[in-house]
Amino acid sequence: MTISFDTLLEQRNTPVLLDGGMGSLLAERGWAPPELPEEMNLRAPETVAEIHRAYAEAGAEIVETNTFGGSPLKLMHRHLDSRTEEINREAARLARRGCRGALVAGAVGPLGTLLEPLGPLSFPEARDAFRRQIRGLLEGGVDLIQIETVLDQREAKAAVAALKDITTAVPFMVSFTFENHGRTVTGFTPAAAAAWAEAVGASAVGANCGVGPAAYIPVVEELASGTVLPVLVYANAGLPEDEDFWSPEDYARTGVELVKAGAAVIGGCCGTTPAYIETLKRAVGSLPLRNPSAPPGARLAGRETVVPCGNGAPLVLIGERINLSRKSTLPDEVRAGDYSGLRREAKLQHQQGATVLNLNLGLPDIDQQGAMEEAVRTTEQTAPLPLSLDSDDTEVLEAGLQACTGVPLINSVNADIHALETGFSLARRYGALLAVLPFTSEGIPEHAEERLAVVRSVLQRAREQGFPAWQLVVDPMVLAAGADFAAPRTTLATLRGISGMGLTSIIGLSNISHGMPGRALLNRVFLAMAAAGGLDMVIADPVAAGIGETTAAADLLTGRDPRGRTFLASMSGTQTTPVAEAALEAPREGATESGATEGEEAEARFATIHTHIVEGVLDGAVEDADRHIRQGTNPLRVINEGVLPALKEVGEYYERGDFFLPQLVASAEVAQRICECCSASLEQRGERQRKATIVLATVEGDLHDLGKNVVATVLRSHGFDVADLGRNVPASTIVEAVRETGAALVGLSALMTTTTKAMEQTIRQLHELFPGLPVVIGGASVNEAFADRADADGYAGDAIQAVSLVQRLLDTASR
Repeated sequence: MTISFDTLLEQRNTPVLLDGGMGSLLAERGWAPPELPEEMNLRAPETVAEIHRAYAEAGAEIVETNTFGGSPLKLMHRHLDSRTEEINREAARLARRGCRGALVAGAVGPLGTLLEPLGPLSFPEARDAFRRQIRGLLEGGVDLIQIETVLDQREAKAAVAALKDITTAVPFMVSFTFENHGRTVTGFTPAAAAAWAEAVGASAVGANCGVGPAAYIPVVEELASGTVLPVLVYANAGLPEDEDFWSPEDYARTGVELVKAGAAVIGGCCGTTPAYIETLKRAVGSLPLRNPSAPPGARLAGRETVVPCGNGAPLVLIGERINLSRKSTLPDEVRAGDYSGLRREAKLQHQQGATVLNLNLGLPDIDQQGAMEEAVRTTEQTAPLPLSLDSDDTEVLEAGLQACTGVPLINSVNADIHALETGFSLARRYGALLAVLPFTSEGIPEHAEERLAVVRSVLQRAREQGFPAWQLVVDPMVLAAGADFAAPRTTLATLRGISGMGLTSIIGLSNISHGMPGRALLNRVFLAMAAAGGLDMVIADPVAAGIGETTAAADLLTGRDPRGRTFLASMSGTQTTPVAEAALEAPREGATESGATEGEEAEARFATIHTHIVEGVLDGAVEDADRHIRQGTNPLRVINEGVLPALKEVGEYYERGDFFLPQLVASAEVAQRICECCSASLEQRGERQRKATIVLATVEGDLHDLGKNVVATVLRSHGFDVADLGRNVPASTIVEAVRETGAALVGLSALMTTTTKAMEQTIRQLHELFPGLPVVIGGASVNEAFADRADADGYAGDAIQAVSLVQRLLDTASR
């Protein structure tokens, strides 16, 4: 009998071998676009089983089903969405038939469409699509689910939620594609991926596709140093015709380095064959695995930032100011659908040292679920910090958990059995820490020992439910000192008991001084006392005088800042904001002095437009542009001196790795709306100056258009007219679009190596029919060498490079 996946990983002290690529082997055996690889499960089952068998004989101990694109959202392009469960079920059975004792992993690839707000797909739609695919795989008898080639962590979250809708008994791995400065295209870091994989209950976490094996060595090191989970890696070999193609021998030699870096499960992705796995097994099969790091404990994570909580880590300061129950203008603004004040509060708290931001949208007269979703998106766009989702409404919490990136804090549930089990389920389903208050329907215990008894009952319930103790955060309950002068001592005694149990602790600081004079003093002193008692996390106002200094001093004096660097920096004023935050600083209107250069004057004149674009803030951006035009500024000046310089700066941040896809798309959309405003004004004046029309398409047989969609958005923000034909587009459709639009340039995209032939054929046909028409290409499966070989006019690795390439080619053509 085949042992389980988790048992295999626990028992091994040498690497586990995964299989290699599927598409190129299918192509050798008769598959060709526009047919989907998954159709071969029905049309040529023995061919698919034969490939699985070849990998198993080469030494693969885990074989993936032929279902990378097996979701109904991809199958619908061939009118096969009604057969989703059947295709995935048969794929699982074929892998089982061919694998000869190897474990069968149900491959679940990306949906090909980004989730909101980056794309049109809602979280429930993504979850429903994954659920149908995963159900078929489970019915076919897979041993585990392999969620792979993840670009957006929220999409992986939807896949995990879909699996847990069906069962929690089947293990799963999650593998991200890190290629943009060692991050996903959405900016998700390996450290954040590791933290989330642990919180969501994955059996392994890793990296695949996108790049060759050498590029994944530092990624594997970062993953392995940030988790106790096994790390998996399966990189690309590339295209055999390219100069950067990895031979089986070179691939295997680098595989040795990957195992030394921390990989426990290793195989191949695009371009690899059974020969690669056989060579890899000889090279790494007997190597000892790197010992895992000590358990890192509780961690919160945003897209870019991981915040350790407890276990000797610095005190976590959770900014409390985004709370609609506080006296501020926020409630009225949110009621009106205005989140600009919330954005200001997020930025302010980040600048003042908050490491996590709390969101409380508890107004009874608003759509709290919708408000929570919008608040999450606004806050994440403004400050790259983990979030604390504050609500006593399960549906509101779930809306926030679906919308956010990384590992948030659920704040909070009480110790009643139903509330606890709901909290356990939400935290494990979406990957979050859970804050628990030690009171029940019977009330708040008066004495510390009574509260600690409730905490012990919570721990016992967590053990029974299989919920990890490190994922719990316990609040000792801070009550107002003015109402009960013994309350602070009770809280501190409870806090010491929580710390003695090895649990992570949290308090809401401002309660202590409610109704008392000298609130700032009481807050600071109680915070210092709590820190001495083992406090790990505090919800407080980071803007309040002395809070930042108190946390820094407490960390120094309790040994959490052993070299005193944070404290010394806070005292000397040398703390700096992250590069991305500094990038959002823009000069105010009228900031230039007499004698400024023309460029400096233009920068000052259009400073607010510059800020809107760089920050990606649409609120007020079009109105600002319209104000300039009404005051007599030529709309072309607004574009040339306001929009384009800001976009150039955004491009520089993106190229440097300070900005990622969310920031790029947000900035481009703001710029596009301003350009549309300017274009409308030019139309009214009869001065419309259209830029060239560009036709974009993902080639036939390829159902992935993330990169192409971003390129379209960024090109439009630069004023180009873009005819986006979508994905899986036949050459004949592209030819017809060129004729109809009079396009000056065509851009083609392909993600899969198996669709590069369709790209070559399309390029050839376009050059034959439209001599002199520039055709540029992009996508994960192509590069400069392929562009030269396919006779393309250029290659762009991302949207910023695409804009530069398009402008250069069109400028050359116009001369």
